[in-house]
Amino acid sequence: MEPSMKQAVMDDLDRFLKRKEYYRRIGKAWKRGYLLYGPPGTGKSSLVAAMANYLRFNLYDLDFSGVYDNSCLQRLLMDMPNKSILVIEDIDCSFDTMSREKDGKLRQATDTDTDTDEDGDDYDDVGARGYFRGRERNKMTLSGLLNVIDGLWSTTGEERVIVFTTNYKDRLDRALLRPGRMDMHVYMGHCGWEAFKTLARNYHLVDDHALFPEIKELLAAVEVTPAEVSEMLLRSEDVDVALRVLMEFLKVRRSKTNDKQQNDG
Repeated sequence: MEPSMKQAVMDDLDRFLKRKEYYRRIGKAWKRGYLLYGPPGTGKSSLVAAMANYLRFNLYDLDFSGVYDNSCLQRLLMDMPNKSILVIEDIDCSFDTMSREKDGKLRQATDTDTDTDEDGDDYDDVGARGYFRGRERNKMTLSGLLNVIDGLWSTTGEERVIVFTTNYKDRLDRALLRPGRMDMHVYMGHCGWEAFKTLARNYHLVDDHALFPEIKELLAAVEVTPAEVSEMLLRSEDVDVALRVLMEFLKVRRSKTNDKQQNDG
């Protein structure tokens, strides 16, 4: 993550913590919403963990596989304490996957819920079918999630932060992106020069090196994620070896990029 964006997030969190009376005065729930988006491997999950550590808030990762309907979701969220972060990862695909899984379970349940009467004739277990059809009507939906977050979850607690992550912002429902819901959109992009220097300092305690100019040139020519750069830097505890490993990786990536551009052209 670029240091400037990291600082912007920290500054925003600081402002949020200091504005309790302001939120109360304007009648607005004391919560803050963040959307982290960008390619896989750019540090979205790491940023969420860093936010929780910085705020010293509890972190709750919402897993939709165990949430069968809106009522269940409401109970889960209402049990969350103050000073907590709710994170929903890969929000762009959560509801599609969840719907496929639960529709399959519903069909299986209604197809197999038959029994036999005393004469040996099959009859439908009407109670079971009615139960599962009721669950289908009340199944977890995006609108249900947003209603809970905007309503009871916001008004019954304080110092709440919610974070959505996605690899594909363009796939998100517009309801998620409307003003007032996600207060800050944070792009987690490919590894640039400043982000690389931060990684080099963290992993090898180095602020400058003879190989830095060439690495800077290579980073400008290719798209690599911070996760990929970190992996290369971890290949050796010797800074010279680690940087040469990274350079070779970047050169290979540049060669592949050039070949692809020529083929596409």
